[in-house]
Amino acid sequence: MTITLTSEQEKFVAEQLSNGHYRSVDEVIGQSLDMLRAQEEFIRTHTEELRKEIAVGLEQARRGELIDGKAALVTLREKLRQQAHAPE
Repeated sequence: MTITLTSEQEKFVAEQLSNGHYRSVDEVIGQSLDMLRAQEEFIRTHTEELRKEIAVGLEQARRGELIDGKAALVTLREKLRQQAHAPE
């Protein structure tokens, strides 16, 4: 099989090789395809769940149950900070 890469893609592959992340072009392309496969599988298996969650959020918005974005981020960051410092 022969593939044609854009100059930007070729540059990215070359960077990955020069950084030592991969040993060959085949390895870079193989890993890329594996990641694409995993992404497609995730989308396939989670689409319905995501649609349900979006529907819940839209219904909450219709009822006026909204949270300020900045406040939500502050809350999330605090939860993450607490989890990071919690004993296991």
